[in-house]
Amino acid sequence: MAIAVRRFAALSGFVFLLLWALGFFTSHLFGLFHLNVTHNVIHLVFGVLGLLAASQDGYAYRYSQVLGIVFIILAVLGFFVKNLFGLLTFGLSDNVLHFIIGAVGLYFGFVLVESPSPSRYSKPV
Repeated sequence: MAIAVRRFAALSGFVFLLLWALGFFTSHLFGLFHLNVTHNVIHLVFGVLGLLAASQDGYAYRYSQVLGIVFIILAVLGFFVKNLFGLLTFGLSDNVLHFIIGAVGLYFGFVLVESPSPSRYSKPV
């Protein structure tokens, strides 16, 4: 299962870096999602950390946990605040996407755990 978490970290890191790059060319992705300088910084940080975390199991689990917690907080915050100090603008589509990313991150970070592989000397119960 650890390979799945490492792949998630690598894939999400790549996608965040792609969003970071797209943020320089557009302020609304697909006309649904808001992008600004603060979003670009968040995408850059999570993109780089995701690619780095994919190198080891422990880092990939911790990255997934932090990603899940941060994006769930952003989703909940977005339902109550539409503009966070002028830094982040939240729309319904942003909130839903943040919730999905957070839920997937929490799944890979907390639910999907590495099961110990049975040794050849262990007897079935």
